[in-house]
Amino acid sequence: MKASKFIMSLLVAVLFASGIGSVFGAGIGAATFGASFFLKNPNGVMLTTLTPEIWTDYIIGNLFKDNEFLLQSVDESQYVIGAGVVHIPQAGSPSGVKRNRKTLPATITRRKDIDVTYVLDEFTTDPRFIPNIDQAELSYDKMDSCMSEDMMYLKQFVVECMLYNWKPTFFMKTTGAATTAHIGTGNRKAVKIADFMAAKEVFNKWKVPKSDRHCIIDTDMKGQLVRELAATESKDFSVIYDPISGDIKKLESFTIHERSGLIASNSTLSSVSNTKYFKWTSTDLLYTPEEIADIETEEMAAATTSAAVALFYQKGMVARALGDTKMFDDQGNPQYYGDIFSFLQRAGGRSRRGDGKGVLGLIQSQI
Repeated sequence: MKASKFIMSLLVAVLFASGIGSVFGAGIGAATFGASFFLKNPNGVMLTTLTPEIWTDYIIGNLFKDNEFLLQSVDESQYVIGAGVVHIPQAGSPSGVKRNRKTLPATITRRKDIDVTYVLDEFTTDPRFIPNIDQAELSYDKMDSCMSEDMMYLKQFVVECMLYNWKPTFFMKTTGAATTAHIGTGNRKAVKIADFMAAKEVFNKWKVPKSDRHCIIDTDMKGQLVRELAATESKDFSVIYDPISGDIKKLESFTIHERSGLIASNSTLSSVSNTKYFKWTSTDLLYTPEEIADIETEEMAAATTSAAVALFYQKGMVARALGDTKMFDDQGNPQYYGDIFSFLQRAGGRSRRGDGKGVLGLIQSQI
């Protein structure tokens, strides 16, 4: 029995470390593998009870599943210090250079280094009561049935918050024909191929690298794009769109990821001088992840003027960071005649350029 428990713990440690390493690098994966052997059982609990690693691994293994676009960003987890603060030493501007300098002595300058610091968000699940926990270690199906709903919501919320942290400063407006709004009421302008071309031109003018460009777009906006592609009857249509999988792999240098994106309560924007893009007229009108969750559960009504927002970004212009993953447990609770568990995950991200360039929103225009 002891040998089988040791083997199971070893397998869990390997899976846990592999999940961490695949997302945040081999170094963090190796450290996680080592640390997993030092997790202690609560006082008075024998080794035959459920090990915390199994549940922690469940979170890590599913956190970015079906949201692989998050891996297309800069990993800043190595800069996490303390309980959940990211601190990145960043060099200031280099000294000036002159050709054939004629004035001496040259002006002496001092470099001003500016560190980047931001706090990770803390995500905690509501406590979960599990009866007969001694059998959960032997049945993955039971563990999955108990925790999958909680983990799905945790994962969804972490991803929504990450996208919100990457939110754009600048926007373009859709330019297609009138289509019924799938968020809000009335009509909106559909997404067109020309909108992707316009986004590419903006990125090129910003001198954003042409590789590793991505677009997060929701199902309805993607459907508008597919219908325009099909209507052109272009010979290249089958190259761009796979009707079996329903995927558009790439368009105008952007790799496309289909999922729920950002939502704005209104598309009121003001033009930026000498450009084709816009920014908020006064205040940020994007719904927060908490507001989106309330809208989905019908605890809050979305504004009739609400509009969907697709997100264009380049991999090097956005960042993610993963902090602590912790399990809290009260095994053998005498009042509940079972075990109570909850989990904590720290995670965060940012748009890396202070001027907001490298990230661009595409908002559906009202008609």
